[in-house]
Amino acid sequence: MATTNNNYVLGKGEVYFAQFKPGTQTPGGERYIGDTPELALTIETQDLDHFSSDRGIREKDDSTTLEVTRRGNMTCQNIDPKNLALFFFGASSVLAQVVATVADEAFNDVEVDHWYQLGVSASNPTGVRELDIHTAGPPAKNVVIMKAAVEMVEGTDYELDMVLARFRPIPGGAIANGDDLTVDYKTKAATRDHVISGSSAIEGQLRLISRNPKGKNYDYTLPWVKLTPNGDFALKGEDWMTIPFNIEALRKTGLEAIYLDGRAVAGA
Repeated sequence: MATTNNNYVLGKGEVYFAQFKPGTQTPGGERYIGDTPELALTIETQDLDHFSSDRGIREKDDSTTLEVTRRGNMTCQNIDPKNLALFFFGASSVLAQVVATVADEAFNDVEVDHWYQLGVSASNPTGVRELDIHTAGPPAKNVVIMKAAVEMVEGTDYELDMVLARFRPIPGGAIANGDDLTVDYKTKAATRDHVISGSSAIEGQLRLISRNPKGKNYDYTLPWVKLTPNGDFALKGEDWMTIPFNIEALRKTGLEAIYLDGRAVAGA
């Protein structure tokens, strides 16, 4: 009776990505992407067949591969700024805000019951965050909003969000549709994650380190991949957020597209 030793595998593992340094194909340090419930590779080929035509019916007597395409897909549940930057073709950073006092920021032709963001500019289109108390008082004032020469009253004429630095004219207050306002405010020193989208695929090296609960562990290294978005990134829903990616595995000069390594056995 034949004896078989099948390697039945339940695949699990950690995915690491090392983005190429700007203008090069040199990977930096490998960053753990985070929890990736799905990772799959698809390899497709296109062949050119040859058929004998000397006698009788044509029969295939040779075939050669013209091209091979290596693609894959991955979903990530680690909603991290660096992973979001990969999805948006962009870059992530930590945006630093300094203490500043701003006077007479203009908001013209406002509408009641609409929100307005403080600190928006061409260089900072998302505005400021984290307001400080503008005037210690008494009475203390978080911001000063003026309509012409008349100061508006917080809680009566407008609602204020000190964390997000936004205000809303309250229906029934002294602010009417079409009014022009000026705002004085003060910002705290603060930092926040910041991602800006781009238009070029992110390239680097991808590595899967297997952590299989069943079966032998094999680690996969793809020296050159392009990561691109793959479908919807649901900003709202009733399930855990996931970031979907396409993977294109390419051949780097002097290397192959995919390498597989078993675990080393010491002393063998």
